[in-house]
Amino acid sequence: MSFDLNADESLRKNLRRIVRKQLGNAQKGMTEPHQGPRDEVVHDARKALKRVRAVLRLARPVVGEKAFQRENTCFRDGARPLTAVRDARILVETLDKLIEHFKEHIAGQSFSDVRKSLQAHLREVRRQVLDEQNAFAVVAETIRRERDGVKGWMKVPNRWRSVGLGLKETYRRAKDSFEVAKADPTDEKLHEWRKQAKYLFYQLEILRPLWTERTDEMVHEVDQVGELLGDDHDLVVMRQVVTDGSEKLGDDGDRETLLALIDRRRAEVQQEVMLLGERFFQDKVRDFAGRFNGYWKIWRGQIQQVEAPG
Repeated sequence: MSFDLNADESLRKNLRRIVRKQLGNAQKGMTEPHQGPRDEVVHDARKALKRVRAVLRLARPVVGEKAFQRENTCFRDGARPLTAVRDARILVETLDKLIEHFKEHIAGQSFSDVRKSLQAHLREVRRQVLDEQNAFAVVAETIRRERDGVKGWMKVPNRWRSVGLGLKETYRRAKDSFEVAKADPTDEKLHEWRKQAKYLFYQLEILRPLWTERTDEMVHEVDQVGELLGDDHDLVVMRQVVTDGSEKLGDDGDRETLLALIDRRRAEVQQEVMLLGERFFQDKVRDFAGRFNGYWKIWRGQIQQVEAPG
């Protein structure tokens, strides 16, 4: 994989390779039309920039707060021109998933008028953002500028502390945001938990090779947490669109049924994700960080044994 540690490289070279690869893939997708449908290019570019920001958080103590804030803001703002396209596409996908999930309960209701309205909205957003505003070119130029400067801020010594402190802080933030959301599951607090869980997921992907057999399950579980929280957030956005009246989504009956389905599905998703959160975040921050410190020592020891002359 291009998004995890390679035993043949130092930590510095690993992280530089990961960041440059992510930026390169995103830039290529937006400058070469044959790379795929435009919605997929949007998705891949936003995902790549989120991965870069996860790497920044992993190396934050070494990068330094000033450089971290500058680079993180740049990559966060760099992806914003694509957000409207993503949100419009997700509305269609969320409706489809909702209909599929409750298909046995809504026999005879296709919500075809609602879907047509959402598809028309998506086409209009694509036209405005990707054609009129030329968002791909804008984002690609931002990436081009930043890609050349990676070497300047990714000066990471080849020791665990260089990323261990960042991983510890990311886990702490994800665990704290879970506790806050569990106590008071507002839309904003659930969304914050989702953001922190996704950063942790990307960081664990990078560190997976330290001990694959033991990290695979963790990667899978925190990915599930992020996906479920993402589904919940998409349902929140769908509910806002249905209730604010800016889009004419079907008749009163369709809208009433949709709101009921959204609320019911959110209750299911939140129940499931809270159970996952309880299991995944049961470790104390110190214990979680210490476990990965141990994985690193074993991994480095195995590499040194291979490299030692026979």
